[in-house]
Amino acid sequence: MLSKPDDVFDRDDEWADLADFTASDLPGLRIAIVYGRRRQGKSYLLRRLAEAAGGLYHLATEQTESIALRRFADSFATWLGQPTGALAFNDWEHALTYATRVMADRRHEGVGAPMLVLDEFPYLAHTTPGLPSIVQALYDEIGPGGTGGRTPLRLVLCGSAISVMADLLSGTKALRGRGALEMRVTPFGFRDARSYWGITDPNTAFTHNALIGGTPGYRELVPVPRIPEDPEGIGRWMVRNVLRPTVPLFDEANRVIHEDPRIRDTAVYSSLLAAVAAGESAPAKIGGLLGRPTSSLSYQLRMLESAGFIERRHDLLLDRRPAIAVADPVMRLHHLVIEPYLAELEAGRAADVWHDAQHTVKSKILGPHLEAIAAEWTVRYGRREAGLETGGAGPATLPCKEHRTSHEIDVLGLVRGARPRTAGAGVAFVAEAKARDRPPGIEQLRRLEHIRELLNRSGHDAADAPLGLFSANGFTDEVRAEALHRQDVLLIGMEHLYGDAPVERA
Repeated sequence: MLSKPDDVFDRDDEWADLADFTASDLPGLRIAIVYGRRRQGKSYLLRRLAEAAGGLYHLATEQTESIALRRFADSFATWLGQPTGALAFNDWEHALTYATRVMADRRHEGVGAPMLVLDEFPYLAHTTPGLPSIVQALYDEIGPGGTGGRTPLRLVLCGSAISVMADLLSGTKALRGRGALEMRVTPFGFRDARSYWGITDPNTAFTHNALIGGTPGYRELVPVPRIPEDPEGIGRWMVRNVLRPTVPLFDEANRVIHEDPRIRDTAVYSSLLAAVAAGESAPAKIGGLLGRPTSSLSYQLRMLESAGFIERRHDLLLDRRPAIAVADPVMRLHHLVIEPYLAELEAGRAADVWHDAQHTVKSKILGPHLEAIAAEWTVRYGRREAGLETGGAGPATLPCKEHRTSHEIDVLGLVRGARPRTAGAGVAFVAEAKARDRPPGIEQLRRLEHIRELLNRSGHDAADAPLGLFSANGFTDEVRAEALHRQDVLLIGMEHLYGDAPVERA
């Protein structure tokens, strides 16, 4: 297998999948679809893959069809060792047919790898709407079921317009059923993001991740990438690197929403995102705030979801409408802190704004983010680091006749193999996540005990489910003392979430 270069940070799984796809000896043309938001490192990853394999990486730009063809001809000529201008193509059918034939010939001669990467493919498809059909025809001719050749050829189509790229293989589209690999490149997880930014203190890493997220390209956009790790350091860093109109991240949310060609009425989309960021999670309430019927927002919500700006969080116990939440931390920060205080920030009062927005930051940014990464930790690290036998994990709601209410469960882990929202689904973990200043204690533990009892009464086998408290600010002495003598209680602080200390069980 192709070795991953040392300068490619993380992305081990992505590299392994792409390397297997590239190096496979399976005959015929095989197509990979790679997509993700800008600044995730897709282009860098694919460029280094092409270099390692000896293939051709071509980055398209937003140009007319004739210029795009000329640029591709020059890229291909350079790859062949010929001078710029040595090649010319009449159209994309001519270009791709010629390129794949030459690559196949060179493969037989033992020169170069039959691999072609077309990055920012949506730019090409926009000026040549029939391009996916051209690729389809080429695949049908020289693909696994074709009759035009058996030489292994690899074509990677990459793009940042997520809704366009994800649609290539769907429904009745030309390339449906023709993709051998479909990969979405996402931001780094919270632990990898900490390593990438070089942050030592886990509390600082958590706050930074809640505000900025794990998009690797953002490190290159800030004036001072190094983050101070004293208690007030993250505030100073935000004021200098994010909350000033002259720095790139200040207006990043507006830029990224314009990148997807299917998001046209940006005022409506921005209003939707602002409502969701403020805490509205039901389509009916979002529509009410915007003065529009829910049905009229269905398309916009689908577009925001496909672009990765929002996500639908399904209740693991109840079969009801999923809650809508902002999936992108920078988008959330923009609509909760930057947009509401825009005039003051433009007047140079970033330090005042950061101070005044602390309640919003803690309640609507840090709190929801801790719940999200607590669920991620449960699934990704819980088994290895705490012995949890969980499958899926996420929020849940449990009716309680005794208190005449419904209990909101921050993190509920189902047993491995259990299907969400089915009667009697076994429960392997019940937890609460708190990012507030006051540390959780006995009161929160008793609430979890009550919820576990209710789960058992409701037909969900939760008798052996451990109870967990996730906290950004430690725990009370009382709950620490009780946890020391109970095997069914886990106290998970920042040092445990980030793997700096083992999770202790009695």
